[in-house]
Amino acid sequence: MKRFDRIPDHVLADIYARTDLVDLVERSGVKLVKSGREYMGLCPFHSESTPSFTVRPDKGFVHCFGCGAHKDAIGYYTAIYNVQFIEGVRDLAYQAGVDISEYVGRAEKPASPPKPTIASKQTEQDRTSETDKKRKRGYKIWRAGKALAGSVGERYLSEKRGINPELFLNNGVHRLHPDLGYWAVPMGQKKPELIWSGPALLSAMRYIDGRFAACHVTWIDLNAPKGRKVIDDPDRDGRKLNTKRVYGDPNKAAMRLSKPAYTMVTGEGLETTYSAMQVSGHAGWCSYSLDNLVGDALMDAKGDRHPLDGRRRLPSVVPDMSRPGMILPPECREQILLGDGDTKDMHMLRAKLERGARRANQSGIVGRVSMSPVGTDFNSLLVGVV
Repeated sequence: MKRFDRIPDHVLADIYARTDLVDLVERSGVKLVKSGREYMGLCPFHSESTPSFTVRPDKGFVHCFGCGAHKDAIGYYTAIYNVQFIEGVRDLAYQAGVDISEYVGRAEKPASPPKPTIASKQTEQDRTSETDKKRKRGYKIWRAGKALAGSVGERYLSEKRGINPELFLNNGVHRLHPDLGYWAVPMGQKKPELIWSGPALLSAMRYIDGRFAACHVTWIDLNAPKGRKVIDDPDRDGRKLNTKRVYGDPNKAAMRLSKPAYTMVTGEGLETTYSAMQVSGHAGWCSYSLDNLVGDALMDAKGDRHPLDGRRRLPSVVPDMSRPGMILPPECREQILLGDGDTKDMHMLRAKLERGARRANQSGIVGRVSMSPVGTDFNSLLVGVV
């Protein structure tokens, strides 16, 4: 079914092809920094201090790893300027020089430029209020969870991931939600739709002072090879939706998988971190994303040329010490940053981990990187041994 029956798909495709997605986003007030094939910035759809919003002009969409927003050019335009789909088509058609008069009348220049209506133009007070609302939402989900012991959540970690229950049953981090809805906003629409509902592992993320920050969610399907639910993307054939999400304010927060210690392993994701903890015997905390693990780079610092593609640059290894990402406890004096060897672009991964190690060193902590063998990850190594 077409998203708008009066305009043929080939006309919409022409509008998309002629619309500069990066320029469109920047004109809405979002400052972007190029990182390889993508551009990154602060998400205009929710309040955050660490960029999780990406623009992929080569793919034709924007995506936020923090709130899950995923939109094409028209979807972004209609959401950011609070206009109807047909208004967005008309405006972008005019800007792109595409004639749509045969279908909806002549595309005309808007009488006055639309103004962004959401987070990119919020005051600091509004941002604080929005952050509090998101934290409360995350806490509400967390409070709805049940005890992990004896649940499919315990089976996911122990049976599917090979994690020793002694590591996770009594650390106060995890709960099990028996039936949590997975909501997503289809392209070209504004309201979310319920895509699926089922059991989910809940993991508390906390600030360094112990306050609740966010709820990390992993939807579970014990019939899946690794125990994680697989959901088809209704908007993109052959693609899968990310069945891990964070509700709240995860910036600077961590999943505190153990008590603080002198030497700590830190990784992106609880499965990777638990696996390294189990093998090494070290304490560990984990982040919800690689960027939250290593922190931001200086905005004006350029990375080296990508060794496999000179047109691209690697992420900068120079840390912005004012934007640290996940904050470690003062007891930690040695940080081991974990990197999975099955990452698609190992050069990009190593550059970011190097930034994290440099951040640790500049903070008076011994920072070093530990990589799993090429082609595998820490959890696969563990499961292969167990």
